[in-house]
Formats: sequence, structure tokens, C-alpha cells
Amino acid sequence: MMAISFVHIQAQGSYRELGRAVGEGARDAIHASVAFFRDNFSAMTEGRLSFAEAELLALAYAEEARRWTPRHLEELEGVAEGAGLPLCELLVPNCGEEFTASAASADGRRPPSGGPGGGDHCTAVALAAGGRHVIGHNMDWYVVDAPNNVLFDLTVPDGTRLMGIAGAPYLLMLGMNSHGVGNVSNSVHSNDNRVGVPNAFVRRASIEGVSLEAARERGLLGARARGSNHFLADTRGHLWDLETSATASAFMDHSATGFMAHTNHYVSAEMAPFEAVTYEESSIRLTTAEGILAQGIARGEDPVALVARALRCHDPAPGQAICGHPDDNEPLAERGMTVGSMICDLDERRVYVCAGPPCENPYQMYEM
Repeated sequence: MMAISFVHIQAQGSYRELGRAVGEGARDAIHASVAFFRDNFSAMTEGRLSFAEAELLALAYAEEARRWTPRHLEELEGVAEGAGLPLCELLVPNCGEEFTASAASADGRRPPSGGPGGGDHCTAVALAAGGRHVIGHNMDWYVVDAPNNVLFDLTVPDGTRLMGIAGAPYLLMLGMNSHGVGNVSNSVHSNDNRVGVPNAFVRRASIEGVSLEAARERGLLGARARGSNHFLADTRGHLWDLETSATASAFMDHSATGFMAHTNHYVSAEMAPFEAVTYEESSIRLTTAEGILAQGIARGEDPVALVARALRCHDPAPGQAICGHPDDNEPLAERGMTVGSMICDLDERRVYVCAGPPCENPYQMYEM
């Protein structure tokens, strides 16, 4: 295997200092990603918005973030300073879910409902078996992120340490922390979207939660702009799944089952009225992931190896597989793939990460 390289940034300090370290250390990757959004944004939004228009609209979301998650807006301001870019240019990718959804409102200006034109096919898996606690995630988004990933290793002011991989221009939105909490999330497509705190900020706040209870509370921020699935596990054996829209939520506890998976659609009956769009492949990926985990646990497979096997799976067919590859026949602005993959061993405080599809790129291990 040949590994796609990624930037590794280790930093501690104030939120602005953390952001500045990321901006300085990943400057080239951040500029490349922002350039992709700038050049392709009109196509990414099906002609609804230019990049310049999105910059202006993002200011309303930034004000909500400043009110409700001020430390993380300050962190993004630090990224902008370190990278030498205006904050508004970084706000656009960090409002990516808010702007690239496929069903526009009547005037094309209010937050759209639905799913992005391409790229959004993430899969999350977790297990608590044999005294082990492991959580994993394939991040599927636009192809630009694969060569422009960052491994974040951040220690925030209260001493909590966070590790995870994400595209360079984004706030860290998934990973694990030094309290043994694994926290990853998948996009869902809610129909009650509004101007509020963008998902990137809600997720960034949630991964600092010192417990599952704290992470869940942060995921339920009342001013959130749209929905998300918060996928939570800890070393106590808790497996929690929180589905949200902008105005509603449902909680599922899978601890007794010993494993769980989630893709990009609402599973709970309570959230069905808030589903804006459903893709059949999401249900197929969920069934595939659950089957692999159940069979592997029954066979007593090593938990890390089992999660890796699930994340590398190509069944049943291209376009329906957990491990996603780009379709070169699609327009660049609609071309998605597995841009990165991560496994968190919560007991050992280890993360295994790779940029690009995990079937082609070896996991590299980092310890807290």
C-alpha cells in the first residue's frame, strides 16, 4: 500500500492559539481546499450560490456561533490568521452542510433542506465486546479532502486532549478525547434547517465532552442550524446514538447489543417526519456494517481488526460500499469518496488514521 500523506499538528493553549497552530502548520492544504470550494461552489450548490454570496450568508451563521460557541469561532479565527486567509473564506467550508444541500428554499437564500450534491456517504461503527471499546468512522466528502487532511492533536485549556483526522479547512469534528470518549458523527438531511450554529461548531463542541452525557448535551444545542447524528461510545461500554434535526431529536442506547452502526439517514421512528431526502445506498451500507460487526463479534475477532475490516468493505457494489472511491465520470463538484478513515481504541487511547480509502492506505497509529 502507498499512503496518502497528511499533516500532523500537535498543539496546546488557548483556542485562538490552537487555531493559529493549525493554520500555520496546514497552510498549503487549507489554501488548496478553500480554492476548490471557491472554484466549484456554484456547481456544488446546483447554481444557487456563488462562493462570494456564500461568504456573505455565512456571516449570519458566524454570529450564531459567536453567541453560542464563542471559543470555537475564536479557534476558527486563529486558523484564518495562521493560514493568512479572511475568516469569511473559512466560514464557507465550515458551513458546507448548510450550503450544499440539494433542495433549495423558494428564494435560494434561506437554508436549504436535503443532502449535498455529492460526497456525503459517511459510515460510523462501534463495539463494546470482550472488555474492549472501539469506535470507527469513514469520512466521505468531496475529493479535495483526501490529499488535504490533518491529524489534529489538540490540548484545550482545561487539559482535555483531542485526537482525530479531518479535512484541513474544517474545525475538528470527530475523534476521541483523553477521557476515553469516542465521538464521531454522520450527516443526516433534515427538513427544518434554519440559520443557527453550523454543524461544524456543534460537533466541535461535542467532542470535548468529558462524558457521554456532556457530549450529548452539547449535541442538543438549542440554536443548532440543522440536524446531525452524534455517535458516542466510552470505556464504560456505553454505545449511544443521538439523531437530531434543527428542532427535534431522538436518543437510542445500543449498549445492551454490544455494537452499533449509523450511516446518513434517520433510523428512529421519531425522526422520520424530519427526513428531507433518503438515499437507498445509505440503508444498504447500514445493513452491511451491522452484519459485519455482529458476525465478527460472534467469531471473537479482535475489535480493532474487525472495525478496520468493516471500514474497508466494498460489498455489495460500487456506490453502495462503506469504502468509497471516486467516480471519474462524475463532475468534479459532485465527486465524492472516502477521504479519510479513523479507528479509536478507547481503552488504549490510540487512534489509527489514514487519508483516503482504507483499502488502499494503511492505518497509522498514534497514542495519547
